[in-house]
Amino acid sequence: MNTKVKSIFRSLAATALGLLGFSSCEWLGIGLCMYGEPHADFKAIGTVKDNTGKPIEGIQVAVKQHRHYENTPNVIYDQNDWFESDTVFTDSSGSYELTRSVFDAPHHVTVVFEDIDGDANGGEFEKAESTPEVKRTKKGDKSWYGGAFETRADVVLKKK
Repeated sequence: MNTKVKSIFRSLAATALGLLGFSSCEWLGIGLCMYGEPHADFKAIGTVKDNTGKPIEGIQVAVKQHRHYENTPNVIYDQNDWFESDTVFTDSSGSYELTRSVFDAPHHVTVVFEDIDGDANGGEFEKAESTPEVKRTKKGDKSWYGGAFETRADVVLKKK
């Protein structure tokens, strides 16, 4: 009988504390209970021109991120990912802008430029890659939001 009374009391106490808003573990010193996932804002911008300085329209621009995780001792997990919805095309001024919310702060990215329209828009151009510096433009909130990051890659493509 004593066990049953304790069980009922614990259930009632948990319900009362939950209704009063005491659902966090923070007051116990365990840490803040959070929901969601880490994320950051990322923007890649730049221009694509030919060797005469003329902007090239219709060049496919994609961003590849390299992640390096050290999960456990003696285990290193390397991964090369394309960002989801990572492909944009240059406009008539040769400019592009890719804006994404990403899982974690990007530190090492490669921007890939590829002419996929053949002879249109000024001829056929060779594929090129750039590994630009990624700069932090906004600090995170010391929680799930890692801040904002931006990279700029301007390239000159050579004709095939």
